[in-house]
Amino acid sequence: MSYVALTTRQFEALTDFYGKALGFAVLQQWDRPNGRGCVFDLNGLKLEILDAAREKAALELGPVGDRIHLVIEVADVDAAYRSLAMAAPPPVTTSWGARTFSLRDPDGTAVCYLQWAGS
Repeated sequence: MSYVALTTRQFEALTDFYGKALGFAVLQQWDRPNGRGCVFDLNGLKLEILDAAREKAALELGPVGDRIHLVIEVADVDAAYRSLAMAAPPPVTTSWGARTFSLRDPDGTAVCYLQWAGS
């Protein structure tokens, strides 16, 4: 997979969430009359945020539900947690030995930070 794309009606809220609150680097961004978007580097996974209001053809956006989870693998989940510029539930150790914490972006997409056991 090259990247994940999320289309939203809350463009500023999502780009602030991934860029400012979570601190991910912007790789590319554009703002044109017929399209606006931003690509972030989520520790090697590219995440493209598209503004539904700027698309030429109207986009129908259904509920995200819990079918999609963005998983961000980190070497130290506790350090990642401390670096957040927002409140989030603290990391926990899972029954399978990993350390993780999860939160949701403004559109409700689950974002999970994961440290594999032994790493």
